[in-house]
Amino acid sequence: MVMKKVLFLILWLAVTGLYAQIEVSTTAFTVEELIRDVLVDSECAETSNYQSFTGTEFGINGIGYFDGNSSFRFREGILLSTGNAMDAEGPNDQTYDSGPPGWMGDDDLRRVTNTSALFNASYIQFDFIPRTNSISFNFIFASEEYSQEFQCIYSDVFAFILTDSSGNSTNLAIIPGTEDPVRATTVRPGVDGFCEARNEDFFDKINGARSGISFEGQTKELVAESNVIPGERYTIKLAIADNLDSQLDSAVFLEAGSFSIDVSLGDNRTIRDGNPLCNGEMVTLDATADGALEYHWFRDGEALTSLENVPVITVSEEGIYEVEVVFSTVCVSEGMVELEYIVPPSIVEEPLDLTACDLDQDGIEPFDFSDNTQRIIGGQDPNIYRVRYYRSMEDAVAFENAINTSTTYPGTQANETIFVRISSGESCYEITSFELMIQNLELDPILQEEYILCVDAAGVPLMPLPLLETGLSTTEYTFMWYRNAISDENRIAGADNALYAASSEGVYVVQMESLAFGCSFSYSTTVRSVAPPNVFEVELVSDLFSNNNIVDIVVEGNSEYRYRVDEEPFGASNRFNNLSAGEHIAYVEDIYGCSVVSKEFEIIDFPRYFTPNGDGTNDLWNIQGFDGINDPEIAIYDRLGILLYQYNGGIGWDGTKNGQRMPATDYWFRITYSRNNERKVFQSHFSLKR
Repeated sequence: MVMKKVLFLILWLAVTGLYAQIEVSTTAFTVEELIRDVLVDSECAETSNYQSFTGTEFGINGIGYFDGNSSFRFREGILLSTGNAMDAEGPNDQTYDSGPPGWMGDDDLRRVTNTSALFNASYIQFDFIPRTNSISFNFIFASEEYSQEFQCIYSDVFAFILTDSSGNSTNLAIIPGTEDPVRATTVRPGVDGFCEARNEDFFDKINGARSGISFEGQTKELVAESNVIPGERYTIKLAIADNLDSQLDSAVFLEAGSFSIDVSLGDNRTIRDGNPLCNGEMVTLDATADGALEYHWFRDGEALTSLENVPVITVSEEGIYEVEVVFSTVCVSEGMVELEYIVPPSIVEEPLDLTACDLDQDGIEPFDFSDNTQRIIGGQDPNIYRVRYYRSMEDAVAFENAINTSTTYPGTQANETIFVRISSGESCYEITSFELMIQNLELDPILQEEYILCVDAAGVPLMPLPLLETGLSTTEYTFMWYRNAISDENRIAGADNALYAASSEGVYVVQMESLAFGCSFSYSTTVRSVAPPNVFEVELVSDLFSNNNIVDIVVEGNSEYRYRVDEEPFGASNRFNNLSAGEHIAYVEDIYGCSVVSKEFEIIDFPRYFTPNGDGTNDLWNIQGFDGINDPEIAIYDRLGILLYQYNGGIGWDGTKNGQRMPATDYWFRITYSRNNERKVFQSHFSLKR
């Protein structure tokens, strides 16, 4: 009968092997054959009492055999699904939820995972009697619940329930290093705005349209393992179910032949695993198994002939140790452990007590342990040895509750003892301690957040230099000044006083130490240079010859400025109105008083009258600022429109025509000029007075 199944399987694989996705069959094997010939496939395991449950009452079979491919981690194995096992075949181009609500969950699964509201359970169950002390098998969990935010809510769950002969049950399908069962809510990538990632190191991927399986996401390959007692009867139940509702299928893939009944020689003792051995330490390796006929030991692949047929050995050399336990010609169990030795760590220099000053009186001060770490570890290899800090000796010895040193430690006690352990993980160690002390200091420093350094247009500092003053006494504190940050290379030579005259811009840090308490603290300030403006212009805003002459003073520079024209006081506005015709002076000063710059300018306008009486004052009429007008042409008329005088340069009109003095009255003028690439015309009148 089995031979017929194998022939069928060969034909089935030949047909389906052309596809890139896995292929699933629910008829190629019975449940007993799936367990005995696919999952276990070992003469060293005595299995019996095969049971199963799935949704066959509703025409759905969630138990099947799968043949993998290059896009799936397992070559073949058993599939348990909360829906139709055939739906597990890729690609991932639709969402499956084939289980109806009437297909119920499983009480054992509910109890061992503490998960209520289960639906669509599938399980296989069998008894076995191990000959050695360890079992393990490989699995991958996959689910449609990884779609959208469902991974945040729906805990589709499975368990590998191992029950001993006394009825004690344990779930082997747990997240490594925890007691949490593997499910969509405990191993997930997370969804922005809904839930964060959890145990993401064990999540493999969200599947695309070319996936070998149809499920939205899957975990990495995980291992279920447990120590067992040789010769004792055990029951193992492999079960899966939907949570909260019967929608969106999940599945667990069990690798063929991975149900291993082998010999456990204990955990690896390596630097990589965080528990190497220390030189001189002896290790006992116990491979004792009932009914064993022979024991063969190897180190780094070489047979240890002197230990032939010895079940328990004691070693003190590093290497990879392997054992073969022979029960018969067809049953040989194996075990392996890697041992690595290191030189015991030492405390190179004792750590220093640390003192902090509570300046803000909040009772909390940060402490940086990095200097003590370097003192303790010295030149020892940090890839092997690590320094950890603890709040109690008990925690340091037990290697538990280490202080997080990736950030500063928040001290909250006036005096606190910190314990330090140097070790390579849980291996041999040394412990020492140091004190944290917090001193209350009531200070009122006068150091400002910012100072201004005045410089000239070439960047040369101007006197007086800004004085960075702490306001503290040199009889109570020591002082060291730095540029940018506290470090040896940034220290300012000779700057060890309570104040410092800064001659360049930048960040300045002063580190102070209390002579009374020994605690140190620091303040920082910024020195900013201010130079005269690099752009300084006076722009006429109004049209020429308007009744309100308006100018803007325009500057560009690295400061804020105040403005004035002539003898007016400085102000924040750069606009000036109602300026008279003629010459003016614009002034600009920065708000810090570093510099005052000035610029002459002229308002172009016409005089409203003139008095050509030969006294040398106001004898000519002319446009004020005439030289500042582009291409001017001026004509003067009497009130009848008769042209009296015309010019485009020169000194203006003297009040005569053809040598004859013109009478005192009003006269008209017309000026044509260019401005902003446009030809403009202005005309008005003025008075001649005698």
